[in-house]
Amino acid sequence: MQLLIFTCSLVFIYFNNFVAKKLLIEDKKTYKLNNRIFRLLKLVKFAPVIAFFILLVLVLINFHTKAGIRLSHAWYVSQFWAYSPLLYFFYRLTRNKLSLIFAVLSIFIAIYNTPLFHYEHLFIGRSVFVSDIFGILMFLSMWFTISKISTKLQH
Repeated sequence: MQLLIFTCSLVFIYFNNFVAKKLLIEDKKTYKLNNRIFRLLKLVKFAPVIAFFILLVLVLINFHTKAGIRLSHAWYVSQFWAYSPLLYFFYRLTRNKLSLIFAVLSIFIAIYNTPLFHYEHLFIGRSVFVSDIFGILMFLSMWFTISKISTKLQH
């Protein structure tokens, strides 16, 4: 299951970059979206960082046990929660059914891993560090994609 989740992370990163390149090449007049969706994307861009800092404060104040695994869990799972609206945005923009399938898959992975005991069961030892690396790669990919798309399509 761990390998499947890491593979999904890589697929999301690749698909994210693929759709972003496609959107940046095409004419922006092809896509008509309202400002509400762009505001949602800007919120999605910052959501994983906000979630991480909220849990960091909670760990420092209240949850003193398993601090490392809790922070790793918050970081990695928040990426899947953030990717689901991004992939849904791609679906709304391009009407590509694969985007919708990936958005639903991202939600399922996030729901499955949201309980800490599921995350602890899947990611033990060094795989926690690997999940942090995948989380950083997912975040950077999403951040750059949203930045590029919002500057190209909104202006």
